[in-house]
Amino acid sequence: MNTRYTTTPAPRHGKPITLSVVAPCFNEEGNVNALVDRTLSVFDEMGTVAEIILVDDGSADSTWGCITKRAEQDERVRGVKHGENSGIEAAWKSGVETSEGHLVCLIDADLQNRPEDIPLLYKTYVREVPDMVQAVRHPTGSPKRRHVFSRGLNLLLNTAFGMKLRDNKSGFILARRDVLSNILRHHYTYRYYQSFIGVAAGVRGYLIAEADTAFESRGAGKSFLPRFPIMVSARIAWELAKYRYETWSWSSRGATGRSEALRQSVGLPTPTQGDAT
Repeated sequence: MNTRYTTTPAPRHGKPITLSVVAPCFNEEGNVNALVDRTLSVFDEMGTVAEIILVDDGSADSTWGCITKRAEQDERVRGVKHGENSGIEAAWKSGVETSEGHLVCLIDADLQNRPEDIPLLYKTYVREVPDMVQAVRHPTGSPKRRHVFSRGLNLLLNTAFGMKLRDNKSGFILARRDVLSNILRHHYTYRYYQSFIGVAAGVRGYLIAEADTAFESRGAGKSFLPRFPIMVSARIAWELAKYRYETWSWSSRGATGRSEALRQSVGLPTPTQGDAT
């Protein structure tokens, strides 16, 4: 399904953008300003030509007003607006389509993923040059039941797809834009495809590196997960079986070879030790 959207103007400086940060937003008026402030500070510290793309996924509050105001103040801030709520995956797709960076980082707008950890993912990419870097989230204030839910789902994903990722469902990732666009392609319809981001990369033969990051309590607003996510767990389990069926006959697409070609083309160092997980 193609989601229709509108955008704020693209930057006018004409400089090639290295990094695009994409953040889906649904009723995040209480988090937008802090997210933008912290992310722009990170860009300044990195010294990288970058942009943050905030995707308003049909919010009912003043999220879009906050986004457009910040976009007017700094051209590194760009906005994408969905006419209706279409889900995290649709927001990712719209953000990636709008992005101009060679690399794209996906981050939650609720500040549970720290913008200050973006450089960590970027440095891991530069050091190891995988196809994707996935954050391994370490909770600092989330309820124990959420941690148990996440650990259980991670075990299920790894078992079903024969993988050994430490945080398979983490959506805090950094990847080349072409890789991410490919990962987000699938045949069937899924409501929780965001939970399959790790396995979607794995079944395509992409090389995945991991980086340890903090995972903090939500800054403001309300999580989509209920207190006891029994129905959500059941739906994800069903969709996991469906995705396993869809990808059963897939084989490696030669992604590792593309990573090696990329090292040579952009002059980044070739890893001399340690394979990505």
